[in-house]
Amino acid sequence: MNRIVTVFLMVSFINAQFFDEEPDLTTLEKATLSDSIPNNMPLIKNIFWSDKGLLRRLDLAPKSRFKELELRRDMLQLHQKTALVNLGLMSYQYYLGHEMDKDYDNRSRLHKSLGYASFGLYMTSAGLSVFSPPALKYDKGVSSINIHRFLSVIHFSGMIMQPFLGYQISNSNCHSDYYYELHKDVGNVIFVSYLLSFLVTLI
Repeated sequence: MNRIVTVFLMVSFINAQFFDEEPDLTTLEKATLSDSIPNNMPLIKNIFWSDKGLLRRLDLAPKSRFKELELRRDMLQLHQKTALVNLGLMSYQYYLGHEMDKDYDNRSRLHKSLGYASFGLYMTSAGLSVFSPPALKYDKGVSSINIHRFLSVIHFSGMIMQPFLGYQISNSNCHSDYYYELHKDVGNVIFVSYLLSFLVTLI
């Protein structure tokens, strides 16, 4: 299993650039906010990046739309790389979680330690995507990127639940079995939706 994860990570790094959707920045050097910010950007982007968004009010945004798109490109490249590393880690976590019945005491300690690392990487990757400047445009209807966003809502919700469920397993005497099974079920949903969100970027 360790060899599989290692090979997966190597392939992931080699192919990381394939997933970068880089805009043609050479055509945007003189772009202004009024002609380049999409009207249908997601709510979270509106909060931070609209013409009256928080980052603009605090004067933390880049001084031009061109610089914003350069920042977006760099943040999304890092988002992809950290997400790919975490997919390898989550794959091993998924395997480890389903093997814990065989040796719970020893494997639970490793699973817990790797859980902290995986959660930290996940939130770092999510933050890079959420707080990146808005794209040039956002497609409506069914598309690979919209499916990717939909799946991200599913695995993000699960990742928020897992620390609470893990705590309950360790500290609940009468309901630990219930939380243990729920923790595994939520982990299954997270892993499948996370893996699918990766695969859909290949489309």
